[in-house]
Amino acid sequence: MLPLCEPFHDAFTWADQRRRQQLPELADNPAYRWHATHTVRALTHNRLNREGRIGAWRPSDNHSQNGALWFTDNRYRLRVLHALNESDVPPPGSNRARRAFYSNPPLIAMPPLFGKPNDRLLVLWRIDPKTGAVDFRVVRPIGEWKWGTHQAVDLDFMLPQTANELSHLSVRTSG
Repeated sequence: MLPLCEPFHDAFTWADQRRRQQLPELADNPAYRWHATHTVRALTHNRLNREGRIGAWRPSDNHSQNGALWFTDNRYRLRVLHALNESDVPPPGSNRARRAFYSNPPLIAMPPLFGKPNDRLLVLWRIDPKTGAVDFRVVRPIGEWKWGTHQAVDLDFMLPQTANELSHLSVRTSG
């Protein structure tokens, strides 16, 4: 995920700033949050496609389906979702394909921890309403849950702003 740190932070920050500049009348109205989310995703997708700064990663799946953001490097699949707050992970819901995406086998405390074929991760993005800073939380779902119940994830960390910071991140497993 090293090649994603700077480009994700740059593209999402730029997209939100551009959205606020171009559509100031919609910027802070709760009735238009859906529009803000879709606009930021569309601008981000376009910029990441144009710049080609994400290494071996490439957009995958169909972005025209409600602005979905998916990426793959042929080892991992990332689904980038908008987070409503900093603590919740959206549950899989009743959609069969989404439930399948959330069904990673649990990690074990023996190598290799990461990069197993077809690992599926959620990248939850959120823009702090006070500071305008974008945050990314990476989680690895391992099952199903409903809103308000315990989230079934076995990996949960904040994506740092730089690849250097990510390369020095230590991860501990419990078990």
